[in-house]
Amino acid sequence: MATDLDVLVLPAFDNLGDLPAETTPWERAYDLDRQREIAGLSRPLRYTERGVGVVPTGVGKSRAAVTTAALLGSDLIDLGDGLVLSVGVAGAPPSLPVGSVVVSERVVDWDEKCRFDDGELAMNPYTEGRGCYTLDAALVSEITSLGREVDLDTPEQSTEEPRLRRGTNLCGDELWHGAAVAEQAEWLAEQYDASPYCVTEMEDAGTATALERFGRLDSYCAIRGVSNHDRPTGDRSARESFFAEGFEDGFGLGVENAAAVARAVVDDRLA
Repeated sequence: MATDLDVLVLPAFDNLGDLPAETTPWERAYDLDRQREIAGLSRPLRYTERGVGVVPTGVGKSRAAVTTAALLGSDLIDLGDGLVLSVGVAGAPPSLPVGSVVVSERVVDWDEKCRFDDGELAMNPYTEGRGCYTLDAALVSEITSLGREVDLDTPEQSTEEPRLRRGTNLCGDELWHGAAVAEQAEWLAEQYDASPYCVTEMEDAGTATALERFGRLDSYCAIRGVSNHDRPTGDRSARESFFAEGFEDGFGLGVENAAAVARAVVDDRLA
């Protein structure tokens, strides 16, 4: 017998070294006492009596796509018209404070481009135009409206409060950091009329691809909490900035604030 789900939540990881797990806020908030083993998943799907399912996809687009396709193709669960949410951390330009939350209007695939020796970029002539997923505008507006009622936690000793905004989500398997690469990221967003990009992460284009193949993209949104900035500030090099002490300090805040906004959406669906 299939398990009915009203909401499917897809964090990326539950165990990534010393980093806070993206699954933890969901384990605290909901009684995920039921499980289903589903072929293609790296972890069992955990779910509540009221139809909230949570399973980590693994880090990266391929793992996210496999997980999403396995869930949608399984006879063991029935999503019906249920909501699918990617919820987790992301990098962002320094203009967006750590702890801010972005509701994704579009997901742009960072890997859909050509790169040449001199640093010049061009669109991929074989897949041009296929690297941007526009998410359902009504759903994005609904989530943003609910999110504005959430009090976001603020980093200690911060002069800037986190903000909620909607915008472009740039997704790629390549982990990058630096001003020059950020310029390339902005160039790619501009090619899709999706500039400026607000966050960068590693799963959501894979999730969106699978959902589109199954005709379910209109029930999907990605909610991302800013855990770090994608380029250095001051006179540090990109490498020095990335490996600096404290670079990962915002991960916990990003996880919690993204989940807080997403939980407002889930609870509204269950009401």
